[in-house]
Amino acid sequence: MSRRKRRVLWVLAALGSFVLLVVGLFALNGLVLADRQTPRMRHFADVHVAPTRSAPGEVTFISYNIAKGFAHKGGVRFESREFVENKLKRMAEVLRAEQADVVFLSEALTELSACDIDQVAYLARECGLPFVATGENYNLGLPFYRVVGGNAVLSRTPLTPVANFDLAGRQPFWVSKNNRRALFVSAEFGGKPVLMGALHNDSFDMRNNTVQMQQLLDFIGDRPAILAGDFNNRPKDRSIALVRDSGKFAGEFDGAPSFFEGKRAERLDYILVPAGWELIESRVIPDDTSDHRPVVGRFKVKL
Repeated sequence: MSRRKRRVLWVLAALGSFVLLVVGLFALNGLVLADRQTPRMRHFADVHVAPTRSAPGEVTFISYNIAKGFAHKGGVRFESREFVENKLKRMAEVLRAEQADVVFLSEALTELSACDIDQVAYLARECGLPFVATGENYNLGLPFYRVVGGNAVLSRTPLTPVANFDLAGRQPFWVSKNNRRALFVSAEFGGKPVLMGALHNDSFDMRNNTVQMQQLLDFIGDRPAILAGDFNNRPKDRSIALVRDSGKFAGEFDGAPSFFEGKRAERLDYILVPAGWELIESRVIPDDTSDHRPVVGRFKVKL
């Protein structure tokens, strides 16, 4: 065999080994190093707990789709850390002013190696909400260079992990588009444990969105629960009707638009609480930092 052929074979072998290494690391990250269905719990003990606007016996929630802090420019292109931090700074200002007890986040990144910022931790610290739960919807990349995102719950008081289960229609781990899970934790309200689900349901197939909602209702059963997040369903759509007609939830099933895109203005984000709780205040904050507006709900707890 000529020297040239040996060199070509050596290069091909080296290239093949490199490809196998990258594929192996990608699989290792997605199958072994990812949290997947396990909620990740954190407590930032050095964070001073923010004051609350809620009166005794009341609780204030916010639901906010932060659209990944607009870090993703498409494909494998990402914004700079400075750009993302400026977005998060404005989001934190809006949230902090509301003095909420619990904030539900969707489309929130905990890792983005390209601009090295944990969006959930940033908002938790800036808002004085030290108890944090996150649930992965996707974890793509290599162990040392990846993007991880999903739903999150930020709280003034301790949280207990429950589940981060696959929703209907979920694809293999290497598919990020529309791959959804539901993050559930529990917290005490009125001295009793209540489930809290942070949601970001199917935005492409409304039939699957309905299947996901029934899956959520089946999981909850007869337990008192709070559902908050981006339902990707309008007030008259089937999924919202399922929740409303179950008789297990209270809150505003309609209301002002919470999502804006071009000429679109639709209500897609909700905060729904156990039936019997009294709705004191529900509104959409008119801030356009994200394509979703933060939704605020204040309730009188009755268990």
